[in-house]
Amino acid sequence: MSTRSVWTESFPIRAYDITPRGTASPLAICDFLQEAAGNHADHLGVSMEDLLSDNRAWVLAFLHLEVDRYPSWHREVTLETWPSGLDGIYATREFVLSDDDGSCARATSAWFVIDTERRRPVRPPSILHDIDLPDRPRPLSKQQSKSSVPESAPLHERDFRVRYHDLDLNRHVNNVRYVEWAVETLDAGWLDAHVLSHLTLEFRAETTADDPVRAEAYAGVDADPETTFRHHLRHADSNRTLALASTRWRLADND
Repeated sequence: MSTRSVWTESFPIRAYDITPRGTASPLAICDFLQEAAGNHADHLGVSMEDLLSDNRAWVLAFLHLEVDRYPSWHREVTLETWPSGLDGIYATREFVLSDDDGSCARATSAWFVIDTERRRPVRPPSILHDIDLPDRPRPLSKQQSKSSVPESAPLHERDFRVRYHDLDLNRHVNNVRYVEWAVETLDAGWLDAHVLSHLTLEFRAETTADDPVRAEAYAGVDADPETTFRHHLRHADSNRTLALASTRWRLADND
């Protein structure tokens, strides 16, 4: 069976995907990325189900997303995704989201495989070495780096507790919930007046059912600290860092 090195999938913008301003939310876009990546992995023979049968699982290590504009309710978007290579234990994957008016968003990501019994990284599936990578540039420059935990006082903080329906097939928290925790730490008034234009997310540790999570947002270190934040997600009891993120925002009127 021939395989497609570039996967193309369409998604309608449904009522449960939108924000109060009537456009898709950043969480919906992250859901589209995850769904298309999983479907392409299934097509390539390295789906989560394939790996779990051998006591292995995919884990997202890094995500960099940039959104130019958010598609409106009832519109249909097309997502292209493709593997872009192997970097040590990491398998990298790219994304381009568009609609009838052109490009909406771009993303790059890095994934690795863990042994689900030992909870340790293992080598990527050998089949990934045999995939013919498409001859196309990355939509975003690679920016994976180790961020540090902010040392200043947080501007905003909020507590969450992992719910049963936050869990994925591996019984650990779905990747998109980390994005939700980071974004929802900010005030509702801020979220109503701004849209997310840039996100980086680095995963550090797993969470599972009933874990307490403390989400903290700090002043950004970008050229415009008033529209950028750093985010620290940690286990509220052990203080173990779960993920680090950075976000950049623009006024909703400019969307």
